[in-house]
Amino acid sequence: MVTMRCSRQQFVVCLISASAISVFSLVTQFLVLFQSNSYTIKKRCSGYESSEFSNKIQHRTFNKVTYKDYLDRPSADLTRLQNEWRIDATLFNNFPKEKRYLTIGIPTIRRVGDEYIMDTINSLVNNTRPEELKDIYIVIFLADFNETWREDISGRLNESYPQLISSETLVVISSWKSFYPSLENLNHTYNDNYSKRKWRSKQNVDYAFIFLYCQHLSIYYMQMEDDIYTIPNYLKVIKDYISTMNFQWTCLEFSELGFIGKLYHSYDLEKLAKIVLLFYEEQPCDFTYLYFNTLMLQFQRIIHRPTIFQHVGLKSSLPGKVQPLKDRFFDNMEKTYKGDNPPAKLYTNLVVQSSFTPESAYFLEPGYFWSKSNGKRGDWFTVVFDDPTRVKKIIIVTGSREHPTDKIEHGKLQASLSLLSIDQSQPKCTNDIDLGYLTGGVLKVDNLTSILGPFRIHCLSIILTANQDWWIIIKEIAVFVAD
Repeated sequence: MVTMRCSRQQFVVCLISASAISVFSLVTQFLVLFQSNSYTIKKRCSGYESSEFSNKIQHRTFNKVTYKDYLDRPSADLTRLQNEWRIDATLFNNFPKEKRYLTIGIPTIRRVGDEYIMDTINSLVNNTRPEELKDIYIVIFLADFNETWREDISGRLNESYPQLISSETLVVISSWKSFYPSLENLNHTYNDNYSKRKWRSKQNVDYAFIFLYCQHLSIYYMQMEDDIYTIPNYLKVIKDYISTMNFQWTCLEFSELGFIGKLYHSYDLEKLAKIVLLFYEEQPCDFTYLYFNTLMLQFQRIIHRPTIFQHVGLKSSLPGKVQPLKDRFFDNMEKTYKGDNPPAKLYTNLVVQSSFTPESAYFLEPGYFWSKSNGKRGDWFTVVFDDPTRVKKIIIVTGSREHPTDKIEHGKLQASLSLLSIDQSQPKCTNDIDLGYLTGGVLKVDNLTSILGPFRIHCLSIILTANQDWWIIIKEIAVFVAD
């Protein structure tokens, strides 16, 4: 015991010193308590019996499940287990065996009424080139503990996608309740009612589980929701965008909404899982990932525009919640007029933006051409038909819903009856006939059979007649052939 002698003048200083010593002593005892194997304290502390103090510590520390307690339990700490737990979580015995380019993770639970997961899978698969399916995993996490629903949805997945499952492109997984912390007595945040807090907290742990499952499967990981659709060749858009990154990044976004289309390096998934678990009852994950980005020194969102995933679900997975959200940057790439468009090759001197090729303006699939530079007088975009064709109508549409200024304000459409040669990707056409000028980015030409008579068109060229201070989108070229 420390004894201090103080004069009246030194009384305040001594009092502060004594208090500091007392606090230090209390902290030391507290640390010793946790270091020891026995929680019995033989001496009284501040008027409490040691047993009473010990009971309070136990009550506060062990009755409330904390992140550390949770991860310290071997049955739940998936970050410290071997790969066997992932095999146990995998249905259909098709645990992925090789590392691929991209994993798309989709948790799904039972919804009351509408279901979207099958349409989401169809959109992802149908908009991936067959030869590129070997580059991706689509991991479906059945995150509902209702066994009847699990058996039903897993059976339908197995029946609908047997080839994708056997090739390990489609991987279906499930979890177990012991992975989850208590979802009772949750912190009251954001003025959410109990049902929403419980739904939100469980969803966070769902995300953590799928992050940890997928962390070694591929180079990159993309988080997806179960009620989206995408565009053709979305994988090429992702690859091309990654290739343009000349700086360190943590998260690239291909949708502005929620937790849709968020791309990570797979080596960051364990960190992301831990921070989501740390705040599983305080924060929704679509907030937490933004804090995570900042902690990883990415201080602003990096969103690819136009976005390539659109939210379509109306009924949320939270019972009773309607959520008609739409991504404002998801552009409408559907063709409107859908002409006959006979076989042809496309050429241009405009700088092509990756994934928005000249063919995208002519082919009937969703998509458009987008230049990467401002248009200049004399720039051209030419369609060369494989065989000269009699044409009755042509429609040209430039600009788009999300980029209305990226249209051709000053340009004309020219038909050429003859092709002399194609030299270094530049066709040389002759016997030219001007068909009309674009107005407001659009041109429609009818009655071409009466204008051209029996003659057939070999080349169609859109030619700029003035400079413009914006890029150019050619959304659709619709060619209707004569009978």
